[in-house]
Amino acid sequence: MMVRRLVLAGICLAVLIAAAAIILDQMAGKPRPSAVQATSTSAPSAASSAAPAGGATPGGNPPSGKTTTGSPATGIPTSGTDGSGSSSGDGGPVAAKPLEVLPPVTATPTGLPEPSAPAPLITGPLPQPGSASGEVVDGWPGGVLSLPEGTTIGSTSVSTSGDVLQVAADGIIAKPQAEVLASFRQSLVAQGFWSEAAPALDGAMAERFVRGTDTVTVSVSTTGTGTSRFQLLGSLRAAAD
Repeated sequence: MMVRRLVLAGICLAVLIAAAAIILDQMAGKPRPSAVQATSTSAPSAASSAAPAGGATPGGNPPSGKTTTGSPATGIPTSGTDGSGSSSGDGGPVAAKPLEVLPPVTATPTGLPEPSAPAPLITGPLPQPGSASGEVVDGWPGGVLSLPEGTTIGSTSVSTSGDVLQVAADGIIAKPQAEVLASFRQSLVAQGFWSEAAPALDGAMAERFVRGTDTVTVSVSTTGTGTSRFQLLGSLRAAAD
């Protein structure tokens, strides 16, 4: 009985030794990958990752029957055809678009014409400079600047500067300030002037009248007796001789 067990144990031991020998033999016969192959298979190289689309490799030839042009800086193909005129991409034919250039502007801008200057209200030779107290001075443009009815004239004067007649006057009238301004407004607007409010001292009223380059400014204040006192300054362009 003991002999049979020893025989069986020897047979099992022989089988194990044979199996181990076969496994070791197979492992010894299999080639081991080199370090270079392991590196190339574990991570793609920078050159292969930068390979352009379409199957072309750096330094190699493009696929048969196709031509590819690319940017010299990046190597990425910008266009490709297979000889039949069709694009190598899937977005249709690629053609260079011409630059869009706007036509030069030749039309002259249109708009409202500049208003023409009104004709001068003063004609004939300009008067000599002068002034007068209590009356209208010689050369006063009475056809353009008429003083309100009932005015007590303080002084009037005229002077010239080139083709411009400068006038000044002051007077007292027994009317409210607003009525005095209304009298001047009615007279000057009829001559083609337009009016606007002008700065005035406290308790006074002032108005400015404009016609082209002609201007007349009238300010009115109240005296201690309750009457109105006006002061007038004007500049009127005269017609050239």
